[in-house]
Amino acid sequence: MDKVVASRFPEELLKKMDKTVSRGTFRNRSEALRAIVEEHLREHPSLFLGDGAQSLIANAPTLSDDELEALGDTIFGESSIIKLVTEDRDWS
Repeated sequence: MDKVVASRFPEELLKKMDKTVSRGTFRNRSEALRAIVEEHLREHPSLFLGDGAQSLIANAPTLSDDELEALGDTIFGESSIIKLVTEDRDWS
């Protein structure tokens, strides 16, 4: 069952969201927010890591490449561990 959540947003953010609604990308603000939150949570699985996973990650430098990839598959599912490690990294 869906729950209602009340939130406050800066006017500029609401304008951007309303633009997606007026363009027909979403039917309304509620649909836009739901899709944006779902996408963000899907793209950032590390937000849900527990203490046990943190311990495994702390030991990751001792793992072989294959073991690290297997651990990444277990924790992050479809996301590649290489993609997650390099995501948002400034290489300059």
